[in-house]
Amino acid sequence: MRILIYTGKGGVGKTSIAAATAVNIALSGKKVLIMSTDQAHSLADSLDMKLGFEPTTVFDGLKALEIDPVAESAKAWGNLREYLKQIISGKANGGIETGEVLMFPGLDELFSLLKILDAYESGDYDVIIVDCAPTGETLSLLRYPERLSVLADKLLPSVRSMNHALGGFISRKTQVPKPRDAVFEEFDKLVKRLAQLQKILRNRETASMRIVTTPERIVMDEARRSYTWINEYDFGVDAVYVNKIYPEEAMRGYFAGWTDMQAESLKLAVQSFGDCKVFKLMLQEDELRGIEMLKSVGDELYGEVPPERVFGCEQAFRMEDEQGTRLFIVRLPYALRDEIDVSKEGEDLILVVRNQTRRFHLPDKVRRRKMTGWSFADGELRIRFDYD
Repeated sequence: MRILIYTGKGGVGKTSIAAATAVNIALSGKKVLIMSTDQAHSLADSLDMKLGFEPTTVFDGLKALEIDPVAESAKAWGNLREYLKQIISGKANGGIETGEVLMFPGLDELFSLLKILDAYESGDYDVIIVDCAPTGETLSLLRYPERLSVLADKLLPSVRSMNHALGGFISRKTQVPKPRDAVFEEFDKLVKRLAQLQKILRNRETASMRIVTTPERIVMDEARRSYTWINEYDFGVDAVYVNKIYPEEAMRGYFAGWTDMQAESLKLAVQSFGDCKVFKLMLQEDELRGIEMLKSVGDELYGEVPPERVFGCEQAFRMEDEQGTRLFIVRLPYALRDEIDVSKEGEDLILVVRNQTRRFHLPDKVRRRKMTGWSFADGELRIRFDYD
C-alpha cells in the first residue's frame, strides 16, 4: 500500500493536483481512496460532486471523503473530554462555555489524521491520497504525536497511580470528580494509535510527502522551507509539483516582466529539492474541476509514469551535535572530494558537486551559526556550524 500526502501553501492548487493524481491512479486499475483533512474542504468542488464524511464512490476504483474533524475528535477522546468538562463545570463561574474552553488548537485536525490509519488498517485500498491542510498546519500535526507520547510515558503512569491511591480523597475534598479508568485507557490508546500512524508515515517505502508550489519566489521559498522542515522531522518528500506555470504566449505585453522571474524560480526548484522528482504543470485554460479535466491534467503530469511510484527514499540531510558544534550531514555516495564546493549564502547552504548546484534552506538550529568548515569521507559530507 502507498500513502501520498499532498501539502503546500494555500492557493497553490494542491487539492487539484491530489485529485488529478487520484483519478490517474484509479483509471490504471488500482483501488484508491482520496481524503481531505483540510477544514476548508474543496475536494468536493474539485471532483464536482457531493461528498460526505464516509467514503463516497466517485467511479469504480475511486472513493473520496471529506473528514469531519468534530466527529473524529469525539471518537478519539470523548471520555477524556467529558471528564475535563466535569472539572471545568464544577469550578467555573457562570457564563463560561466549557465546550469553547476545550477547543484546543489543532486537536480536531490531529484526530482527523487517524482516519488515515483506519483506511490503512482496512486493507481496502492500494493507494491512499491525503489532501492536507496548508504546510505549517500539516507540520504541526505531524510532530504532535511525539509531544503526546512524552506526556503519556512520563506523566500518565504517575497520575494514574496517584488517582488509584488518593483519587477518592481528593474528590471529596475538592469536588473534582475522580477520573474513571476509561479516561486513562482512552488517552493511552489514542497516543499509541498516533504513534503507530507516525511510524507508518515515516516509512519512506509506504508514505511520501509531496509539496505543491507555484513559480513565484515567495511561494517557492515557502516550499523550500517546508522541504527542510519535513526532512528535519524525518518524513520523506519524494516529489515536488510546480503548478500554474505561465505559457510562453502569455508572457507578453503586461506580463513580460514575469519571464525572468519565472525562469529563476524554476531553476531554484531544480536546485533546491535534492533527488525529488519535480513535476511541472502549465497554467490551464480552464479551472481544474470535474473528472474529465482532472484526467487530462493527470495525463499531462504523469504520461506513462505511475504516480504511486516511490521517486526517492534518500534522507535529504541529518543533523548531529558534537561537543557544541552542529553538524549538517549530506549523503554523497558517488562524489569525489575534489568535485565538492560548499558555501553559505544568507539562510541557504550552497552545495556544488560536479558543476551541479544544490541549495538547502538551513534549519533554525544552524541558520544563525557560522559555517566553520567541512569534511568528506565514506560518502558523507559533514559541514560544521558554530557560534562566533
